[in-house]
Amino acid sequence: MPDETLALEGASPAVRSAIPAQVTEDAAPSGTADGEHAAPPLGEPSARERWRQSFIVGFWTWLSGLALYALATFAAWVPFEGVAAKAGDPPDTVSSALDAWNRWDTTWYLIIADTGYHWDTRATAFWPLYPLAVRAANAVLPGGSFGAGLAVSMVCCLAALVLMHRLTADALDEQHARRAAFYLLAFPTGFYLVAAYNESMFIALAIGSLYCMRRGHWWIAGALAGLAGATRMVGVLLGAAFVYEYLRQCGWSVRRVRADVLSILLVPAGLAAYMFYLYRSFGSATHFLDSQKAWFHDGYQAPWTTIGQVAKMIHDWTPMFSGDNFRNVANLGTALLMIALLTLALIGPWKLGPGDRYLVIFAAITLMLPLISPIHSHYPLSSLWRYSLECTAAFLVLARMGRNSTFDRFFTMGAVGLQGVMIIVFLQNNFVA
Repeated sequence: MPDETLALEGASPAVRSAIPAQVTEDAAPSGTADGEHAAPPLGEPSARERWRQSFIVGFWTWLSGLALYALATFAAWVPFEGVAAKAGDPPDTVSSALDAWNRWDTTWYLIIADTGYHWDTRATAFWPLYPLAVRAANAVLPGGSFGAGLAVSMVCCLAALVLMHRLTADALDEQHARRAAFYLLAFPTGFYLVAAYNESMFIALAIGSLYCMRRGHWWIAGALAGLAGATRMVGVLLGAAFVYEYLRQCGWSVRRVRADVLSILLVPAGLAAYMFYLYRSFGSATHFLDSQKAWFHDGYQAPWTTIGQVAKMIHDWTPMFSGDNFRNVANLGTALLMIALLTLALIGPWKLGPGDRYLVIFAAITLMLPLISPIHSHYPLSSLWRYSLECTAAFLVLARMGRNSTFDRFFTMGAVGLQGVMIIVFLQNNFVA
């Protein structure tokens, strides 16, 4: 143990929080018992400057992504020249090109935004906060509900990238933060952060909540977690990270628990509000579970059983290079990759610090959900490689691995290249995730 770390033992949490992260990696919590933080050491940037830097990095990452998506949309019909395309003829206007992004789950979110849940009761499988935001944006923006959906997603994508940078910079450093934000958007399913899906909204709220937990701002963390729970069901799982991190910052002492522990009651507020609405509207607070059966979600099983089933399907599939077999390979491969990255977050040369374990907890239980409740169809882990965007801790590990320039180049080339292919698949009205 370094002499600097030994010298910190017995020091107050406020003193420890003022020491750079690399010195205190194995020391006590990053925040003080009451959630306050010491002033930054002389010469370090102010909080405003740190947030400004996060916004700049997030903005340019976001802008480069939008440029890629615009180019991919323009080129999406080129591979089908002379071949019948499922999406039909190439668009002849910018508006019709944008309409090519109106695919799959987007349809359900727009139905809910325009008409509510009663038009098709299967829609209750989709959580309400994103379509509510689309409905509100549609009231003030031109372009209809689809244009409003894209606008909401793009703003949330920018917020998610800024918050990813800020969280990673706080946990690691500026260079790691740049890579983490870029790797998130560059991931093969990263384009869903700007599509009219709820993915970017959920990730922005979840990372915002996790960042506030780290800083000891418990009421804000609880409120953001509650909003995340109104965006997707897995938002309520932020409660596990909340409990762990709160107790860690209290030094695992019950006597240091304060009144702000009550902020954890905000975490399930979004889920509770949605269940109350379903009870009043449909007579069942768990109507969303019945709706999930329309998408072949029913029952639970051990995660290794699911992994074994998918592996066998891949082995037995004919033809090997069919679209459905690729989806199984992509989702199972992503599941195994995320399991490996979360393991490396705890052990090995790229492990995160003790103060980051709550991130691993949230990522692990988020990843386990589709593994223990698979889809009973020909691709049981459907969309898992989209849901993996929510595994924030995994992207911190990737950022640490990216210190190696060879890894950084290989990951970037592979991820961005595959994402380009998947954008074309998506725009051609084929299922991706």
